[in-house]
Amino acid sequence: MSLLPQLYLLDGSSYIYRAYYGVRDRATAGGIPTNAIFGFTRMLLGLLQEQRPDFLAVVFDPPRAETFRRELYPAYKANREDMPAELAMQIPTIKQMLQALNIPALEAPGFEADDLIATLARRYAAEGVQVTVVTGDKDLMQIVGERITLLDTMKSVLSGPLEVLERFGVPPELVADVLGLSGDTSDNIPGVPGIGEKTAADLVQRFGSMERVLKWKDQVKGKKRRENLRAFEEQARLSKTLATVRYDVPFALSLAELQRQKPNLATLLPLLHELEFETLAVAFTPAEAGLVEIYTDGSGRDSGPGGYGVILRYADFEKELSGFEAVATSQRMELLAAIRGLEALNSPKRVRLFSDSQYLVRGMSEWLVGWIRDGRLETPDALANQDLWQQLVPLSRTHQIDWQWVRGHAGHPFNERCDKLAKRAVEEGLRLANEPVEPREQEPLQPVAVAAVVPRPVPIEDYSEFGVDEDGQQRLC
Repeated sequence: MSLLPQLYLLDGSSYIYRAYYGVRDRATAGGIPTNAIFGFTRMLLGLLQEQRPDFLAVVFDPPRAETFRRELYPAYKANREDMPAELAMQIPTIKQMLQALNIPALEAPGFEADDLIATLARRYAAEGVQVTVVTGDKDLMQIVGERITLLDTMKSVLSGPLEVLERFGVPPELVADVLGLSGDTSDNIPGVPGIGEKTAADLVQRFGSMERVLKWKDQVKGKKRRENLRAFEEQARLSKTLATVRYDVPFALSLAELQRQKPNLATLLPLLHELEFETLAVAFTPAEAGLVEIYTDGSGRDSGPGGYGVILRYADFEKELSGFEAVATSQRMELLAAIRGLEALNSPKRVRLFSDSQYLVRGMSEWLVGWIRDGRLETPDALANQDLWQQLVPLSRTHQIDWQWVRGHAGHPFNERCDKLAKRAVEEGLRLANEPVEPREQEPLQPVAVAAVVPRPVPIEDYSEFGVDEDGQQRLC
């Protein structure tokens, strides 16, 4: 993990279009489209939670007709359709959302977002900051370098110099040379007819730059290719200029102005409710005073690995936990997630524990009384996962716990985060599976004072996906 300050620059246009096309048919009860706003905010929330940047800004394009490239070449991006009206009407609210989140929205008149991103990235990287540009735009690969990387959150791909070389066949500093020869149909940059991206990369590799390709064009193989290089030499030079990002955008901005700040909840929460983004409002709503919120999730199967994820929230503090088991059932990982979350508390607390596992929630709030009454909790092999239930009992006695069920995979922000933590724990566990691991000594189980256990009844909606008898043991395990 880098110890350098972390600056994230988001390509606003890339983010917005991905949000718009990634989330469809979403509108308020009054019929106002909100799909782009929702997708943008959800992706931004995911970035904040997973990457935790120290500094952050979203960079936008000015109107297309008002950039220097359009003055140089009026046909630049002229092939693109106008922004859909349904998306255009959502842009002001997206910027309003950024304002409520206290995230700077930047724009430089006359320059595209790529130019401002490149200028700021180079400026702050030179000052020792690790810069990550969040975009899906291949053109920005030319700015990759020391302390500057690209992150495509949709594909979970981080691009450094090696990835640029694999994508274009040349290092970052020569990407614009390749585009100058091949052109770029998405931006309506003409290039040289008959020269595609692969051929352009081969030529730049061989001669060292686009200028040297033009200088030594008589040595290029193929009569028609040589003729086109002669006939379209100036067009190639113009194309490279259009494809090259600028690092000299006049934009006065201190790094301190990009410092990550807490959202303005007085503005943000009413806006989220107005837009009917109730699940997103949950993510930003602080935990109740004096209450610890614990969100848990686990996954596994009899014949494979399992993982769990836990998020603890208390006042302004938040903590993530995760773990891996080489072979584990889903039920065991759900129970283990709750155990690890409660074990993280260093003193008795008032707790609200959320899980999408009815097995866990109903077990602790309903079935436990019967197990204790019948002696099944203590009788060896009387219950499936008995060792874990026995660990949960003293923990439930230590804290005042409300067990809450949430529907899994239904857009709940903390449930989705726990699910991701569990899956990543499995991936990391499998990656390290062949490395020697010191066995951990198991602590002996402590006697359970059953009389002190008072489960709290929790109303559960009837979304059960399995048949059970009265205490949940017959077909659950």
